Amino acid sequence: MGSTAARRGYPAHWEADVVLRDGAAAQLRPVWEEDAPRLQRMHAEQSESSRYLRYFSYKPSLSAAELERFTDVDHADRVCLVVLVADRSGESDIIGVGGYDRIGSTDEAEVSFYISDAHQGRGVGSILLEHLAAAGRERALTRFSAEVLPANRKMLSVFHEAGYEIDRSFEEDVILVGFSIDPNDRSRQVMEAREHRAEAQSVAQLLNPQQVAVIGSSRLYGSVGYHLLHHLMEARFTGGVHSVSPEAYERTDDDASSRSMLDHIEPKIDLAVIAAEPDRMIAAVTDCGRAASKAC
Repeated sequence: MGSTAARRGYPAHWEADVVLRDGAAAQLRPVWEEDAPRLQRMHAEQSESSRYLRYFSYKPSLSAAELERFTDVDHADRVCLVVLVADRSGESDIIGVGGYDRIGSTDEAEVSFYISDAHQGRGVGSILLEHLAAAGRERALTRFSAEVLPANRKMLSVFHEAGYEIDRSFEEDVILVGFSIDPNDRSRQVMEAREHRAEAQSVAQLLNPQQVAVIGSSRLYGSVGYHLLHHLMEARFTGGVHSVSPEAYERTDDDASSRSMLDHIEPKIDLAVIAAEPDRMIAAVTDCGRAASKAC
């Protein structure tokens, strides 16, 4: 946890490991003040179109005041949640941010989202809305509203697909959206269906991988690493087989061996099978996460 977060009534129970639409894992948590550089980096990588749809202007960078506003929140009337994934260096990148601001002393808040262009279509917006609504209900809110440009169909679809009863109206070239955040039968069904699809996709990658890495493969006959790799090859596995070992290993039919999962292995590994000594297991699993292996 960030040092500043620990001093300001940080709601640690809002943290969650989430499964994206494609079965990949991500972390969701309230924003930290230390997230400012990550937010700036995400914004810099966005297209001009995405910046305009979010801020109603072609904003090349976020000002110091804007970064402070996004990260200096009270976790009550002003809430900001981020979704992060780890890169190959072990650093976490923000791929989505969502927040709300309570409107005066009412039980309504204005909500907004900003999803990385590189991670569109992975269900990040839906996950953020679900968790923001739960946080809002905890803070005695009953309703969310938003001003959305007509061209921002992705944001409109997030609200529509969430299963809430949406009110829409037009005012000065924007769409005003409003809805109660109290769960209803349809919103519960949508939430459960989203979770089931993501979990099914995650399990499918485990049971039907296209690219497999054997970590701890060995030349030593009789060792677990030796037999794991050779069983895959002898069984005529139709996908890619990758040998990962501190030692150089013989070239497989598809790929040369690698010394680490952090070596440049393409395409991405769907399943990593680890045959390592207990004292190397944590490091191996950590490398799998950094290399974005989908299952381990």
